[in-house]
Amino acid sequence: MSTRHDKDDEFEIVLPAVSTPEWTSPVPGADAATMRGLHLASESVLCLATQTYDAVARGDAAGAEATRASLEQQLQLATRLIDELLFDGSGPHTTH
Repeated sequence: MSTRHDKDDEFEIVLPAVSTPEWTSPVPGADAATMRGLHLASESVLCLATQTYDAVARGDAAGAEATRASLEQQLQLATRLIDELLFDGSGPHTTH
């Protein structure tokens, strides 16, 4: 097997399943739809980070720039959802 088929699990992070206690008993007052949105945004961030890494590793500047732009948008969404959950939507508190 060639080394290009050897997957580096550096970005392989497993998020909790939707049936875990984090979902059935989230922080008091947390909106289930917002928690689900954060879960999906977090998965997208991980996927886009891996795609960006792969594009850079193979020297694909155009692909890296495209996925980096998408990654930036997903990070903004995830950050907004975190602020909404932690601070009840009372304004942006997370440093960027």
